[in-house]
Amino acid sequence: MLFEPGDSMPNHHRGRRVIAWFFLASLFICFPAQSTEPQASDEEIDAAELKRAEAERAALNKLELADPFEPQYIIEAIEIRGNTKSRGDQIISQLLLKPGSSLDQEQVELSRIRLLAKGYFKDVRMSLERGSERGRVKLVVEVEERNSIIIDDLFFGWSETNPFWGGVGVSDINFLGRGMVLSGAFVASARQQAYRLGMFWPSVFNSRFQAGAQALLSFGEEAALKNILSPCLDGSCSATCVALPDQDQLLPYLRAGGMIDLGVRLDRKHRIALEMHAEHIDADVGSGDFCPNYPFRGYIRPGASTYSSVTFRFERDTRDDFFLPTHGMNLVVSVELASKIFGSDYEFSKYLLKYEHSFPAFRDHAFRLSVVGGLIQDVGEKGSPFFSRFYVGDYALFLIRKDSLPRNLDLNFSEVVDYGDLLASVTAEYDVPLWSRGSFFYRGYVYGALNFSLVTKAAFLASEDEWSGRTKRPVSFDLGFKVDTPVGLFTFSLGYVLDLAY
Repeated sequence: MLFEPGDSMPNHHRGRRVIAWFFLASLFICFPAQSTEPQASDEEIDAAELKRAEAERAALNKLELADPFEPQYIIEAIEIRGNTKSRGDQIISQLLLKPGSSLDQEQVELSRIRLLAKGYFKDVRMSLERGSERGRVKLVVEVEERNSIIIDDLFFGWSETNPFWGGVGVSDINFLGRGMVLSGAFVASARQQAYRLGMFWPSVFNSRFQAGAQALLSFGEEAALKNILSPCLDGSCSATCVALPDQDQLLPYLRAGGMIDLGVRLDRKHRIALEMHAEHIDADVGSGDFCPNYPFRGYIRPGASTYSSVTFRFERDTRDDFFLPTHGMNLVVSVELASKIFGSDYEFSKYLLKYEHSFPAFRDHAFRLSVVGGLIQDVGEKGSPFFSRFYVGDYALFLIRKDSLPRNLDLNFSEVVDYGDLLASVTAEYDVPLWSRGSFFYRGYVYGALNFSLVTKAAFLASEDEWSGRTKRPVSFDLGFKVDTPVGLFTFSLGYVLDLAY
């Protein structure tokens, strides 16, 4: 029988189709399709199970914060103990942590070092106490104050031109308990005297701003031609030089003035400052008849004159200790400009760089490297006054027959007048600590140092005879001992003693 497309299939045919579909479905159930991917071996399964077990065991052995940036402890309060002279707010202002800060052990240690570096604490200890609730702590800063009135300098010596001189510098490094530094110093001989008084506030009302002022008064006398003319009596010098009276062989002068220092701490390591300097000078250069090699002609005006300048200074200090640093550096870069714009009769620019770096050495020893470089550029004939120039005795260590001792408060007590306009000095020092805790002598160490210093012959020194050959030998050395006491830091320098003796 034929069927048309629109006709219905007979019932017995529909039953046969259902039976056929059911048979095919049962075949797929009994015989599933085979995967084309390779099956894992027993060894691979065991390795995967072992790896999963190790991961679970590692998770049980480690505990981590859900949020690694969430602070564990919050400083609720800071308490200062042990201070009798220092103001508590002054101490707190030096800390790197404040109430509300998260506790950071590194910041705690850096704050302790920062307080010790101030110099008016013998010891600083920090501890924690429980706060008002869980997760809050109180930071306790216990300080042991040291005597804040210290001796900065002791001046003494003798030479051909000054049979003896002496003086002292004293400071109160925590004046009024605010961390202000009040300082005074003087040095005197029979022929020269100098006096200085200064005040410096390193944190004005606990801010980042700093301010200071200093006054100075000097009655100086340079040896000028004193030792140059003595061997000239045989007629080897010019008639003008030989005929000079005694008063013209020396250069007496007066300096009176001061400076103002304004600075700001950028952070705990960096500082920038602006220093304004002004002073009156009155120099007696003699009758006006000069030797050809007269060392100060043109570089100190006869009679009254004015010296005024502006200095820009940048400092970076990362040293870990003010007495015996074992690591860290101290960098000072300054530029001084003297000009008629500031009312100065002297015009010049002075560039100075000081760099010191300390390195830990064998055991608790320390190695220190210091580099100093300077340049003076004069404008015209009336350049920089001689006392503002570089002097080799300020940097060189012991050197037999050197005769150029360091200047004290800018006074030159030696007969050598070797001033220069270009400076290069390198010092290597090795420090060996002897003790670190004592009742009166707090800390002490011995040191050995080697120095290379060179100051060029300035343009105004027209004759080689005037430039002492003894200061041209640049290598010098020193051995010494330094001790920290309640009244200041003291240095015994074998090199200085030998310089006086030889």
